[in-house]
Amino acid sequence: MDNVTLFLPNDFYPLEKETFRLYYISAFTDQQQINLYIEDNFGQLVQLTFAFNNENDKEEQK
Repeated sequence: MDNVTLFLPNDFYPLEKETFRLYYISAFTDQQQINLYIEDNFGQLVQLTFAFNNENDKEEQK
């Protein structure tokens, strides 16, 4: 969000705009998966799942 809101897991956050940017910092080196649930004013729910691996520049430089 534009106001640098820190999101907590399993909580609802109303979107004030159509577009938003989510920054995620992993504390783990394993594969990560994030599920986003987007619900409109009519109760229609869409789930988006993102899976990715953490990159660690320090390990690559060794």
